[in-house]
Amino acid sequence: MDLSVLLDPARIKCQCDIQSRKRALQTLAELLGAALRKTEETAAVDRVEMNGCAEPAAKTGSASGERRAARGFIGDRLHGRRASRRSDKQKESERDENRNELSDMDILDALITRERLGSTGLGHGVALPHSRVANLDSPIAAMITLNEGVDFEAADDQVVDLILALLVPEDCNDEHLKILAALAQRFNDGDLRKTLRRCESGDELFAALTRL
Repeated sequence: MDLSVLLDPARIKCQCDIQSRKRALQTLAELLGAALRKTEETAAVDRVEMNGCAEPAAKTGSASGERRAARGFIGDRLHGRRASRRSDKQKESERDENRNELSDMDILDALITRERLGSTGLGHGVALPHSRVANLDSPIAAMITLNEGVDFEAADDQVVDLILALLVPEDCNDEHLKILAALAQRFNDGDLRKTLRRCESGDELFAALTRL
């Protein structure tokens, strides 16, 4: 599993002053939501650029000024109608995308719902909150470290200060389990955990976590 595909320094916060599990999950949901919105905005710009059309170049010829003006008037009206239809379709597409967009609250609810089924605390101060969600194209993760651990009801009763949240598409059950297993193995390294706790920036933590 290539962690660099799942994670990004922009989705990492180090040494956070957070006092509860819910606030930790909320912070992770905000990091994930911001990343997903940025992805959607980039995709929307790409679609606009692909669907856009340039204004027709002005033509010169021997037709009279009145005929040129008439053709220009009709052309402008036709162009306006086409632009209006494109605008209506674009607005309808944007409304559909907004309905399907995962909000921060949707992500937080998904993570909390999973926690209610059983703690995602792995032990040794590590937790991997996760969920399968609809309207997601590929797995994505975010991570935070805390100055002081919070209670995750882990099996070893240790508070948690290293938290990586994972979202995967709803229909990716096998991939979901494989990613979780690989992450659990990675965090089982005591030296790595010590290194991550000392990191002060997303770039530093990302480098340490993906070094292997």
